Amino acid sequence: MQITGIVSEYNPFHNGHKYLIDEHKKRNPNTHFIAVMSGNFTQRGEAAILNKWQRAHLAIAGGIDLVLELPFVFAVRSAQHFAYGGIDLLNKLGCVNNICFGSENTNKAELMQIAQSFFKPEFSSLFQNNISQGLSYAAAVSKTLSQITNVDEAILKAPNTILGIEYLKAIKMLQAPFDVDIIKRKKAQHNDLNYQNNFASGTAIRHCLYKDNINFSELKQVVLQETFFLLQQAYMQKNLPQEDNLFLSLLSKLRLAKLNDIKKIYNVNEGLEFKLLKAATQAKNRQELLDKLKSKRYPLTKLQRMLLYIILDLTKQQIDKFDKSGALYVRVLAFNEKGKYILRQIKEKSTLPIITKTTTYLDSKKRRQENLTTFEEMLSIDTYATELYNLCFNPVHIYGEDFITSPIYIQNKN
Repeated sequence: MQITGIVSEYNPFHNGHKYLIDEHKKRNPNTHFIAVMSGNFTQRGEAAILNKWQRAHLAIAGGIDLVLELPFVFAVRSAQHFAYGGIDLLNKLGCVNNICFGSENTNKAELMQIAQSFFKPEFSSLFQNNISQGLSYAAAVSKTLSQITNVDEAILKAPNTILGIEYLKAIKMLQAPFDVDIIKRKKAQHNDLNYQNNFASGTAIRHCLYKDNINFSELKQVVLQETFFLLQQAYMQKNLPQEDNLFLSLLSKLRLAKLNDIKKIYNVNEGLEFKLLKAATQAKNRQELLDKLKSKRYPLTKLQRMLLYIILDLTKQQIDKFDKSGALYVRVLAFNEKGKYILRQIKEKSTLPIITKTTTYLDSKKRRQENLTTFEEMLSIDTYATELYNLCFNPVHIYGEDFITSPIYIQNKN
């Protein structure tokens, strides 16, 4: 029995995601699927359009058998850490045979050769030189890889190709015994805001939901029926996350902060703390704050993540500790009958604890204590991220949701 792992966000689950699963299943008819999925905030530092349990439910409806949460400390990071965290967790399960992902470039040999370039002696010096020119991490990586491999830099800038290369790099670093299946992305590209017949990117879908006049007939063509129902319901009930709701919390933190406390926050480097504190005295809303901080070196996605780190008090010291430990638990969000089989395999072959009831390991009282273990600290950040996410709604959503919500079991359709 084969088990295939997918690192995902499903924000929300759409026809492109279903296509990837179906295409891989054509080549591997007997495989089971595990999705390691970001929680309530995504890699770009944005609030997910639906909460993690809803998105996990939709993933099961679309063909996944077991959905696990990728801890916040890896999910809301740059592509290299997002990819490494996901591959590390899948590797630690002890039962995964394959990794599957979508990419604009499906030439496996070429992508593996590019991934190998990270380990060449010249990579470090070329990369540092490109960073010193003021490039962002992603831009410096793509330029460095192009310099080493002579592959067109435009190809390396394609978002899913970048992520795919990072998956391959992580597999090599971890010496994970995975076969790799790369599926050609179908029509709609990652940041494309236009619908392409029955396909649309997650960006396009999210974008349309914040319009005053949404075309539901178009939306219905690009997502599963289950996804359409939840999105339509959220839109009609005006129950979509509004990140502006976090602005006053953020502004109060910045305006009352001590300089050294801000300097400790992960990703606040190179004097950015001074720019942050100055912007906080002038900005009147979240977008204005981001606009005052944005630069060639600090693109919007990096800044969005950083603002979350500030609210959550996520420090460089903590991230360093988590990067050394990797994922420390298997947190179940949703599963079906095949997912039960996978969980039995994980229980037999992995040393990681399987979390189906958060209060077995952590509760709202314990997470406030000092001297938490690294395991408890990582899990507490996931739960605090949920509290933050639930403040993005009007009226605010329930407190302590992680402690009262069980994994969703979905029976297989006949």
